[in-house]
Amino acid sequence: MSAFVDTSTQTEAVIRALSQELFDGQLQFQIVVLPPSEGSFLTRLGVILLAGWGIVWTFTESDVGQAFIKGLTGAEPAHWAEKVGAAARSALTENDDQNAEREAANVIVCEAAKAFLATPNSDLKQVGISEFRFRSAYEAKNAFYESCDLVPQLSGVGFDERPFFPINKTDFPKYQSLLPPKNEEFEQPWFTSITQLRVTSPNWNREDGARQWKARDRHGRDRYFRVEDEDFWHRIADDSIDTHVIDTMTVQWAFQGRPDQPKNCRDLKVLEFNGTVLAHPLPDEAIASMLGDSTQMMSEHPDLFS
Repeated sequence: MSAFVDTSTQTEAVIRALSQELFDGQLQFQIVVLPPSEGSFLTRLGVILLAGWGIVWTFTESDVGQAFIKGLTGAEPAHWAEKVGAAARSALTENDDQNAEREAANVIVCEAAKAFLATPNSDLKQVGISEFRFRSAYEAKNAFYESCDLVPQLSGVGFDERPFFPINKTDFPKYQSLLPPKNEEFEQPWFTSITQLRVTSPNWNREDGARQWKARDRHGRDRYFRVEDEDFWHRIADDSIDTHVIDTMTVQWAFQGRPDQPKNCRDLKVLEFNGTVLAHPLPDEAIASMLGDSTQMMSEHPDLFS
């Protein structure tokens, strides 16, 4: 039973994080948990908006809001308003029925939260819902699937009224991410350089956001990093990368902290892979657009951790 309590807490955290980012934290809501019946693991979660439905409609009436809701749920806000029924549509037009307006806003918030939990993280990032902007929501989503994974009898997760569970337990890593640093760490300067690595443990599954790449620098020290080079991932998808048992890479990457104790290492561009030239280094302007104007460029080709 504790797992179901945990998932309701994490669902609440997802909605609270979305509220903070999209609605300036003005949503007041309550999570309703219907526990599973005897002999079943099927639990139902509901959301009741107590206040803030007006700001939901202010957001969804904007171009940005409509694009966000459509990108996340696959349908525009008007579609979800239609789900509420003729009374809600009339209220939205005439603005004379707060209960119907609240019900329509409630549907939109529920669908947004459900879509966030039910969509693979790689798909969310393609529509601009990144771990950097929505870190708290992704953190709660990680915990949601971790709690589900702890239930031995559970084989899948679903978010429809029907007893249908399309997200298999083996696919949970697609819905979890390695989180970026917290906000206070973003204020630290980024350093970039070009270095050579011997990859000892790659992660070819881009959707597995929980595990980083592992490599050794020229001094034999283990280094962990995330590969963010879109062109490189496209080459992997096209099967045009020649892999070995131990791969060698020349990368242009960024890190925070001291050069001898780096953290948050990010591979921005794979320049060479197993001796094959793949790309030229990113110019300073491109790096600044990714990391900020305070980025400090190190000398051209020294090892980052010498």
